Amino acid sequence: MMSRVLRLAAALAGLAGISGTAHAVDVDPGDYTALPEGTNLALLYGIYTDRDQLQVPDVGTLKDGTRLRSAIGLARFVHFMKIGPFIVDPQVIVPFGSIYDGKVNGQRLNKSSGIGDITPFATVWLVNKPDPDHATYLGVSPILTFPTGTYNHKKAVNLGGNRMTYDLQVGLIKGLGKGITLDLTGDVIWYGDNDKYGAAKQTLSQDKSASVQLWGRYALNPKTSLSLGYAGYWGGKQQVDGLYNGTKTENQQIRAAVQTMVSKSVQLEAIAGRMVHVEGGFREAGRVQLRVLKIF
Repeated sequence: MMSRVLRLAAALAGLAGISGTAHAVDVDPGDYTALPEGTNLALLYGIYTDRDQLQVPDVGTLKDGTRLRSAIGLARFVHFMKIGPFIVDPQVIVPFGSIYDGKVNGQRLNKSSGIGDITPFATVWLVNKPDPDHATYLGVSPILTFPTGTYNHKKAVNLGGNRMTYDLQVGLIKGLGKGITLDLTGDVIWYGDNDKYGAAKQTLSQDKSASVQLWGRYALNPKTSLSLGYAGYWGGKQQVDGLYNGTKTENQQIRAAVQTMVSKSVQLEAIAGRMVHVEGGFREAGRVQLRVLKIF
């Protein structure tokens, strides 16, 4: 019984590590399509997430009086260029928004608003074979996230993580014919230390994590597609001054998406998803993402 109480106390203390930018870079259907040299994209995302329970290892799942909500925006700019024989797309993602309405076992959490951690990166396409039915794209993305976001070590939740992250992401798109396309992405993520963690300014470290994201797309017509997706995340145990705090990056998600071109240069997208399994963290009962993409 005492070990369960200690683990619960550690998990509640560990909530200071909750960040609005804790995940890998999520991939939407078609993101690993290499566009022609000179193409620019401006994208604006709105993401609402409702979390309804907290799973704590060796303690169980906290449901009553437990929730956490967030409303996050992403501003993203992408430029496609050619370096030697390769298409490359330097880009930047700037998150902003709010994490709010948080409780754990009735204990109210603070809210955090402002700017999140900025992520600049680029994809290099090693395979670039466009085709209406059997296109093949293979890209590699070294992704850095910088600790630029709003962070207060005295708060339980923060938009910023106060640490660097290093994400090596590989994405494959394969056209299977008859309007069906498969998108497969894998990540390995390394985490820097947060040396101002919690009220006592302890050191938060985290094991590397891995993820797989999968989309199956079906083109209803040349302008509109429907997609079903899955994402799995593993690893990422967190330690505070060397002791496991009950938090890790292990969950499974299902997703559905619709994308449509409303003009020659504007695409609208809507994605809905939820976690179906989680260990060592909050469960996302529902997530809705809306995106506007402008080509110029």
